[in-house]
Amino acid sequence: MLLKDCRIVDSMGVATADILVEGETVKEVKKDIPARGEEVLNLKGAVVIPGLVDCHVHMRDFQEKKKETFRTGSRAALAGGVTAFLDMPNTDPPVVDGDTFARRVEAASKQSFCDFGINYGLTGESLGRMGRARPAAVKVYMDGSLGPVDRETMKSALESGHRVAFHAEDGEMLRRNLEYLRKEEGDDFLIHGDLREPKAELSAVKTVCELSLETGRPAHVCHVSYRKSLALLGELQTFEVTPHHLLLTETQLREMKGFAKTNPPLRSPLDVQALWGALKAGRVPVIASDHAPHTLSEKEAGPLEAPSGIPGLDTMLRLLLTLVSKRTLSLHDVVRMAAENPAAIFGLKSKGRLAPGMDADILVLDMKEEGRIDVDEFHSKARYSPFDGWKTVGAVRSVFLRGRLAYDDGDFLVRPGYGRFIPGQGPRAPPRPGR
Repeated sequence: MLLKDCRIVDSMGVATADILVEGETVKEVKKDIPARGEEVLNLKGAVVIPGLVDCHVHMRDFQEKKKETFRTGSRAALAGGVTAFLDMPNTDPPVVDGDTFARRVEAASKQSFCDFGINYGLTGESLGRMGRARPAAVKVYMDGSLGPVDRETMKSALESGHRVAFHAEDGEMLRRNLEYLRKEEGDDFLIHGDLREPKAELSAVKTVCELSLETGRPAHVCHVSYRKSLALLGELQTFEVTPHHLLLTETQLREMKGFAKTNPPLRSPLDVQALWGALKAGRVPVIASDHAPHTLSEKEAGPLEAPSGIPGLDTMLRLLLTLVSKRTLSLHDVVRMAAENPAAIFGLKSKGRLAPGMDADILVLDMKEEGRIDVDEFHSKARYSPFDGWKTVGAVRSVFLRGRLAYDDGDFLVRPGYGRFIPGQGPRAPPRPGR
């Protein structure tokens, strides 16, 4: 297949060129590639970027199919321009042993519309039960979501050589706060911000940075939300921010209640301003959706009972393209933070870039299409969003996944199970001294 007259955008610049696809991969990218009998599609100067890599997604499934399945979640991903995602392990049952990991891969392989990796959960004993599992990363829930994890266990995970991602909120602080807040419980959802106070994130990020420096191993910090956390993160640590922490504040948490409840919570305008400052300075490596769907009835519960999480796969790229239209972001930023960097950080070697030898994961964009976010049009099962009703500019027109037209003008052209498992790289050697 030959894509003619593409306006290709990457993190470094813009080039008008053709893309020759051979099988599942990009064969050549340059101007005026002659046709040699392959199918030719003239894109007439349309903007083209690599498929996004969302490194933070909760596809639920297993015993939580009412919330989301790999089929529904991956449809949302593909239609939203995400051609590869990493699934989190705090499932029911959790992915904390090799057998459950294999079941997770099997379930996704049968249902997913796009490519995927699976993360492995850290508990006190899970590293020894990994077996032949090849996770994209080992995920550490410092808030205790999978049970308490002590410092030595986290250090062992880093020393194992696997990529390690941290949900950075201090579990001991959260438990202390919860005991106090239950006595003061009311109906104001800002109580959730008090429970998961900024200091809990700061304390956990400090621990991650210390362990990373002690072991000389890189660490990835998920969904950073607090301004003071940014000052601790150095060259050995990567991190991500989410669209909701960039675009919403605690005001939305109070007004929208459970429908805007997330972990970590939405923060103050000062924190949002600091995240934007870091982003504009080029310090933010990754934007990820933290797609975390729940049912409507669950989200309508009280401040302490409503589960945390919002769906993000249907909205992330539309929100980012709208920011591009407002010149708040550049499309180069979007490609860097949502495609190139997450692929590089988590070892998805054939993803994130449009270059010879890479998977032909290609998004064709309409940068001028105007629309409105409507939860009733979501592909995810989670039909709620704090962004419901927001006006958008820019949309995905077509998605090629491994060289095949998979989504086009609202139609899915591949079947469930077309998505392919991307095994993790496994333990990596420690960096050489001085590197």
